[in-house]
Amino acid sequence: MRLPEAKSVTIFCVFLLAVLFFPVAGHCIHEKPVSDEDFFTLENGLNLRDFGGSEVRNLLIRQHGQGNRFGKTQQKIYQRLKKDEQQIQWTLSDLQSGEVLSRSENADEVFFGASASKIFVAATLLNKQHGKLRKDQLRLMTRMIVRSNNQAWKELQRQAGVDGTDDSGREAVDRFAREMGYNNLRCFQGWLKKKDGTKIHGNELNCTDVDKFLYDTYHRKYEGAEILWKIMHATRTGKKKINKYTPKDIYIAGKTGTYQGPNESPETIQLKTLKARNHVVMLNVNGRYYGLSIFCNTGRNEDVAILGGGLMREFLDVNKPNSSLFEDKNDWINLAGERLQERLLSSLESFNFNNF
Repeated sequence: MRLPEAKSVTIFCVFLLAVLFFPVAGHCIHEKPVSDEDFFTLENGLNLRDFGGSEVRNLLIRQHGQGNRFGKTQQKIYQRLKKDEQQIQWTLSDLQSGEVLSRSENADEVFFGASASKIFVAATLLNKQHGKLRKDQLRLMTRMIVRSNNQAWKELQRQAGVDGTDDSGREAVDRFAREMGYNNLRCFQGWLKKKDGTKIHGNELNCTDVDKFLYDTYHRKYEGAEILWKIMHATRTGKKKINKYTPKDIYIAGKTGTYQGPNESPETIQLKTLKARNHVVMLNVNGRYYGLSIFCNTGRNEDVAILGGGLMREFLDVNKPNSSLFEDKNDWINLAGERLQERLLSSLESFNFNNF
C-alpha cells in the first residue's frame, strides 16, 4: 500500500531534519578517518611500521580510551584529589594554543618521574640525529615507549651521548632539556657524575616543564618530534591510569611511570617515600589536541585515573558523570577490589624473599 504523497514528503522531511540536527554521540577524532597505516607514515613518506619490521608493526597500534563509567563515586573522589597538593600535581593545557586550562598550585615542584622520563631520552636522541633513526634504534624506541622497557631506555640514553657511555648520555639529555628551556627537571636516568666529582640523581620532573615538552613535541620544536609523537600514540601501559575513564572514541597518546621505593633525592624531592604513579598524555577531543600530565605519589593507579577523568569532564566537556541509581554500591565494590590488589602488589615489591 502506497502512502499518500503529502505524508511521504512529511516523513522524508522529518528524516532529513533528524540527520542534520540530531546530536551525534562521541567526539570527532579526525575530520577524515585515518588508518593506523596512514597515521604511522611520516610526512617524508617513511612508514614506521614497515621500516621497523614485524615487532614494530605489532606494537605501533593507536590506543583508545577504556571507556569506563565515571559516576558519582568517582566525582566525589575527584573533588577530594584536587585538594591533595602534598601527593599530587597536574597540568592540563591546549596544545595548539599553549593555554593552560587547569593546574595545581604545586605544578612547578619536583616529583619523581619514573618511566615518564623516557620521552626526554627519546627526544634527545632524535634531535641529535636530525630526526632520523636506524631500524634497530626504532625498535628500541618503540619498546621503550610502548612497553616501557628499561633495557632499551638505558641503551638509547647511552647512544644519545657523544661517546656511548652512561654519563655522556646523561649529560646529553640534561643539556637538551636546558637548551629547550626546561629548567626545573633532571630528565636523565640514574646518577650523573660531574667533572668536579659530585653526583646528582636524575628522574626528577614537574608537570609545568612536561607540559612545555608536550607543546614543543606537538609543534615539532626539535628535530624528530614527529616520530616520538606518533610512537606515543601506541603506548599500552596506561589502561589502569588516565586511559581508564577516557571515552573509547578518543585516541590517547602518552607515557606512564611507576615506582615504589626509597627517595634517593631528599634534597630536591620533598617526599619521605616514593610511590609514584605518573601519567603524561595527549588527547584528541573534538578534533583538538590537549596535554595532560599527572604526577601522583599516593601509590594508587585509580587516583590518577579518577583525576584524569574528572579534569576531562570539567574542562574538556567529555561525557558527564553517570548518575545511575545503583552506581555507588558497584563502584565502591570495584574500587575496594582494585585498591586491595594494589596494596598486595606493593607489599610484594617491598618484601625481602632472601630472608627465606
